Amino acid sequence: MTRRLILALCLVAIIGAGSWFAWEVRPTQVRERLLDSLNARFDGRAEATSVQVSVYPQPTLSGTGLTIRLRELPDVPPLISIDSFEASAPLLGLVGRQFHLSTVKVDTTNIYLPPGGLRPAVQSLDLTARAPRGDRSPILIDEIVSRNARLEIATRKPDKLPHVFEIHDVVMLGFGLPEGSRFHAGVTNAIPRGLVETSGTFGPWRTEAPSLTPISGEYAFKKANLDDIPGISGILSSVGRYRGTLERIEVDGQTETPDFSIDLAGQPVPLSTKFKAIVDGTNGDTWLDSVEARLAESTILASGAVIRDRDIKGRRVAMDIRIKDARIEDLLRLAVKAAKAPLTGRMQMTTTFLLPAGEEDVIERLTLNGQFSLAQARFTNIDVQRKIVTLSLRARGREKADPAAPGSSVVSNLKGRFVMRDAVLDLQQLTFSVPGAEVQLAGTFNLRDEMLDFKGDLLVDATLADMTSGFKSFLARLAQPFFRRPGGGSRVPIKISGPRSNPEFGLDVRRVFKRG
Repeated sequence: MTRRLILALCLVAIIGAGSWFAWEVRPTQVRERLLDSLNARFDGRAEATSVQVSVYPQPTLSGTGLTIRLRELPDVPPLISIDSFEASAPLLGLVGRQFHLSTVKVDTTNIYLPPGGLRPAVQSLDLTARAPRGDRSPILIDEIVSRNARLEIATRKPDKLPHVFEIHDVVMLGFGLPEGSRFHAGVTNAIPRGLVETSGTFGPWRTEAPSLTPISGEYAFKKANLDDIPGISGILSSVGRYRGTLERIEVDGQTETPDFSIDLAGQPVPLSTKFKAIVDGTNGDTWLDSVEARLAESTILASGAVIRDRDIKGRRVAMDIRIKDARIEDLLRLAVKAAKAPLTGRMQMTTTFLLPAGEEDVIERLTLNGQFSLAQARFTNIDVQRKIVTLSLRARGREKADPAAPGSSVVSNLKGRFVMRDAVLDLQQLTFSVPGAEVQLAGTFNLRDEMLDFKGDLLVDATLADMTSGFKSFLARLAQPFFRRPGGGSRVPIKISGPRSNPEFGLDVRRVFKRG
């Protein structure tokens, strides 16, 4: 009798449990629990066009038109919209206090992050704190797989374009865990176009402020074609690590471009960089804390920002650049078409670097404003170098000395200020010295056609008569009053013009008569 009673009670319990489970996993109930869990997790309003549930042989559900809107921003696009999804669940995953799914596969996902936080109190939050381990997410998903997603991050300024990423082959593990979710994804970078492979930890999701959600990981960006940026060329690769929150991501990375070139000259030069930067993931703006670039055998240090400040394609790059003890020939290879750099020597330089957004060639948009100096320099063009040597000899009254003395460079203390704009280099206060003379120049060098147009003065220790002989010396004595220099010697107005490969050096006759 007792045994029959126990069996009857067990049968009643089984039937009751089965009935309860069947009631709890009916499609309308599962749909409601799914949407309630998503509402609680994202502090939003979740909706679905359809949800289907199957219990045998394993609990599964599928659906279409799933959207999650932020409760406090009902008029902005949905935070998440998914065209369709399929999911599996453990036996009790659909009925427990925590909605638990094993694997979720989603197709055509759009994610929209609004600018900034959702509430004024967001500013007082601890950016580095993780959700307490005791806080249990209302939904837990062991694995999320997405093959095609689009992330749009709105900017705080209405005149700025949103930042958009194409995200491929996302695998996220442990969504809803208090320590965050591990992930791996491929992200398409727009310019230069290429695939960034990244993996790390995302979350826990900050319901009260999505932009403060923690993120960390590492990335690899390989074989990006710089031809996508008008005016430059090369194949870039980059690797690095990142950490922080969506609105403040600290990045440590390095790049390698073995064949970097500017289309103007078309000469490849190896370029590598190491950098520390802060990226605002809510708008894509980047602050370059420090950049150390190695161009061939020269080191360039820079800091600045890469921001989008106008409603046009691209970003504005503004930097302060410092170059110390670099080879000027390494830099000239980028700007001059000649196989051999026209000038060699060790250079110091400081300049501002401004590259506005736009689709024109880099050389047309780039603006530089700075100063440079070379302690010793040598012109590689033998004709130019010979003219410089001859100038030095005549300045010391040695016209008939051999100007082809081998080897040494006679140019020293070459320095000046410069502004480059619209592919034209405007040099002011350009001075250099040779034994017995100093040259002071100002003028322009057109980077497109490589034409020189300079005017200035030649200051020499000797008189014009000392610089010539014979009848020329007699004429020079007559002309000396026009060229007399206070304190002795001569001041000769000169001009340099013509193509870079074969410039013309001559007396600026017009200025002579004006002075007279």
